[in-house]
Amino acid sequence: MRYVLNTSRQVYMNKINLAQDYIEKHLAEALTVEQLAAIASFSPFHFQRIYRQITGESLYAYIKRLRLEKAVFLLLGNKERSIQDIALSLGFANQASFAKAFKGKFGKSASEFRRLDDGQNGNKIQEADVSKNGKVYDEKIKYTIPIELSVQTMASTHVVYVRHTGPYKGDSALFKSLFTKLYTYAQLKDYVKSDSKWYAVYHDFGDLTMEEQLRVSACMSTHEGVETEGEYGSMILEGGKYAVGRFLLKDDAYQLAWNYMLSKWLPESGCVPDDRMFFEYFPPQDYGEGKEERMVDIFIPITPLS
Repeated sequence: MRYVLNTSRQVYMNKINLAQDYIEKHLAEALTVEQLAAIASFSPFHFQRIYRQITGESLYAYIKRLRLEKAVFLLLGNKERSIQDIALSLGFANQASFAKAFKGKFGKSASEFRRLDDGQNGNKIQEADVSKNGKVYDEKIKYTIPIELSVQTMASTHVVYVRHTGPYKGDSALFKSLFTKLYTYAQLKDYVKSDSKWYAVYHDFGDLTMEEQLRVSACMSTHEGVETEGEYGSMILEGGKYAVGRFLLKDDAYQLAWNYMLSKWLPESGCVPDDRMFFEYFPPQDYGEGKEERMVDIFIPITPLS
């Protein structure tokens, strides 16, 4: 009986993941219970209750939170973009409804929030310890230096994934567990190929999201149309232009690398991030015993600053 219950929950999680994947890609659209229930293959009558029971958050609270957290990211990422344009691009009916929701969550209007320094607005990247190959650029935020920086155009990539919801920062054991689980599943399905690529995809917006609501997906590239089941799903990493920083990192230095890309490189680049997801790519390398550092490429989706 215990196996049946666990398997059943995995099936539910797979269906919830399908709905969440759709929501992330369609925040600008009107999202209805009927539409999302159909994607998750539940009846509209039961879907909202199931969603809350599985995730601990109501469906509409999730959609609203994602829209407002992304609004902060867009407000700070491109200060030339109008607040009205941001509001409409995230599915709010008008600027007034956006203003009410934004102030209700953050206690300030969007224009007030935009004027504040990063250190005052709650979106400041947390200070981290300096690694041996790191460097401090200012007194507030610490970084580690990439061994290579480039701008790359990537083709859209189909991936199979297993997703974790909850705290993950600095938890190397968790990431090892996720990738081991994914590899075991993909090998069983004969999805693992000699040219398979491995990614960690981040779905949320840093310090704005409560730790218990953070989501990360361990992913492996695969061909189109693979069948997934239970807690495993498939999605597309959208192609286009990315800023790519290659780092050689110890397990405790990943935040320093992200600090560099988001707080040092991006503001000076003449670019802004767009709506695609941020992710890490792990190039083929020797993971032999005794090696403390691993190579990782951080991909930031970019578009020219207008």
